[in-house]
Amino acid sequence: MKFFKHSVAFVFSFFIVVSAVLAQGQQMQMQQQSQPDSISDAELQKFVNVTQEVQKIQQKSQQKVQDMLSEKEMNMQRFQTIMMSKRNPKMADSVNVTEQEQKTIKEIQPKLMKMQQDSRKKMMGIMKDEGLQPKRFQAIMRAVQSNPQVMKRFQNIAQDTAQK
Repeated sequence: MKFFKHSVAFVFSFFIVVSAVLAQGQQMQMQQQSQPDSISDAELQKFVNVTQEVQKIQQKSQQKVQDMLSEKEMNMQRFQTIMMSKRNPKMADSVNVTEQEQKTIKEIQPKLMKMQQDSRKKMMGIMKDEGLQPKRFQAIMRAVQSNPQVMKRFQNIAQDTAQK
């Protein structure tokens, strides 16, 4: 039941991560949006299985990041603020980063990039193991995001899977 309560929030954050995974190394092609009846329950079950496994990978990765930051005496919120300021020039002037924080970021970034690459490989492996091609996975993802009927079916299957 806990999974079901968090599934919607997870799905949307998951979509961001998976979109990056699928975009890497591939040219994005415009595809027609999948119709609700073109996605079988079996495909949605595979999609649920992938999202659940990816959630485990993300949780492990997040714990590793928190452990690395704790070792450097930096909390996750501060780290995220600094990283956002680096990506957003408008925000950069309003965030004062200490010399120690800069050093910590410089030390941690290569480790984070390696973790991200490893996670992407694992996610792609999970999709492959479930028998979902990246393009089909992406089509299902778009349908879940944009079609309330597909989202409802996804939630029902996720809930049934979590109760087993």
